[in-house]
Amino acid sequence: MSFGKLLGALVIVLLGIYWLLDNLNLISQGMMPLFDMYFPFLAVLFGVLLIVAPLFERKKPNLFWGLLFLIYGGLLLADDSGILVFKWADFWKLWPYLIIYFGLSLLFGKNVTVSVTDEHRRHRKHRTQHFTLEGEDEQHHRSSKRAEGPYTFVNESSFKHENWMVKPMNERVRIGDYTFDFTKAFIPDETIPITLSGWVGNIRMTMPEDLAYRIQLRAKVGDAKIGDDKQSGVLRNIEYQTPNYNESTRRINFSFDFQVIDLSVAQV
Repeated sequence: MSFGKLLGALVIVLLGIYWLLDNLNLISQGMMPLFDMYFPFLAVLFGVLLIVAPLFERKKPNLFWGLLFLIYGGLLLADDSGILVFKWADFWKLWPYLIIYFGLSLLFGKNVTVSVTDEHRRHRKHRTQHFTLEGEDEQHHRSSKRAEGPYTFVNESSFKHENWMVKPMNERVRIGDYTFDFTKAFIPDETIPITLSGWVGNIRMTMPEDLAYRIQLRAKVGDAKIGDDKQSGVLRNIEYQTPNYNESTRRINFSFDFQVIDLSVAQV
């Protein structure tokens, strides 16, 4: 393992240990001021090392993690200076960086699949564009990736026209943007599973009050708003079902599994 990868792995492990101990209230309050004082500089230092250190080994710099820690440390320093509000526990709010990094990767001619689905235009409801996106892992397994073909990196789907048919769905993407309006849908009299998973999920759903449904959510961080109930930050497994779920024969089972998620469920 290269020095850059080793350093990045150690940083992530140490952050995870610290956050775990802090959530369990096993860290004394006297340590917090010292942590807040030095951590922004350490984050910036880690970012620089992840970019610069591989160059001495004549290897490619770890731009993804290096830039991420530089941005993270820079925002913490901006908070210390009173320019904006950004605390060390707000790390999860940097998920748009994945989209920015993806866009920059396209500029350098990398391979990726972008899928856009619009149920309203059924004759051309699925449009796919292929690019190339190869990180270090993809380059290492280039031959196997060619055999498997391109994968869906970004998927944008919209289901909100009149009488669109609700069908079972099972999709895994890197970045997914989904909009569902079930008040306009035709929903068969059965249990319909809808499973979405990946890295980053932005999901908006509008539900009629009489529709029975269950939501099982797994995510590391993000925002989850189901009716009047809202959770944000570090998320645990979330389960929700409507009061009429067990008695109803027409119902939907949602299963969401993302590293970062922004979920909003509104009932009208």
